[in-house]
Amino acid sequence: MSKTVLVFGANGNLGSHFVKQALDAGYRIRAFVRTPEKYYLSDNVNIEVFKGDATNYDDVEKAVSGVDIVVSCLGNPPKKKIYIMDKAYENIMLAASDQPNTPRCLMISSIGIGGSSWFVKFLLQQIGGKEGFADFEKAEKRVLEAKDVPFVAIRPAGLTNKQGKGKYRIIEKPTVFFPKFISRSDVAKFFVHCLNDTSFDRRAVMIEGA
Repeated sequence: MSKTVLVFGANGNLGSHFVKQALDAGYRIRAFVRTPEKYYLSDNVNIEVFKGDATNYDDVEKAVSGVDIVVSCLGNPPKKKIYIMDKAYENIMLAASDQPNTPRCLMISSIGIGGSSWFVKFLLQQIGGKEGFADFEKAEKRVLEAKDVPFVAIRPAGLTNKQGKGKYRIIEKPTVFFPKFISRSDVAKFFVHCLNDTSFDRRAVMIEGA
């Protein structure tokens, strides 16, 4: 039986790439979205569409129930000064830890967090604001502090919507300079790789374009 993957942000730019690639790899998807009627893959027999708000714990708990893996492709709404990441990640990690069979959690983060690059952190704070970046930092901290939930925190370099190359490169140590930008499609490919490969579990992993 194929594993079921719960995807937060399934209809976003990154989430859409991930869902397509995970379906191609034989996984079943539970797509967590705010407006199911707008979800373009709702007719796919291998997708269960779940309506909810990631900042509402009851919604998250119901969605997490019974899944094998949780994937978060969430991000703060652009240019709206609405910060959801910390609360959403708090809910996801708590709901995962409360399950009788704890799902692995693969969570999007950002390079620049955790001392990975002070220069990138400075740039991202200038571009998106200090509050938005701080919200991502708090969100990742929720993940890294999880004691009873297997996780991978994925820190991609600058994201683009360019066509993917089908590959990526792991950044092994903190860097001062801005790494190579990476397409969302290639970030999704790393997520799909981590669905089956547990060698990155309980780590924050930086990736860039190859």
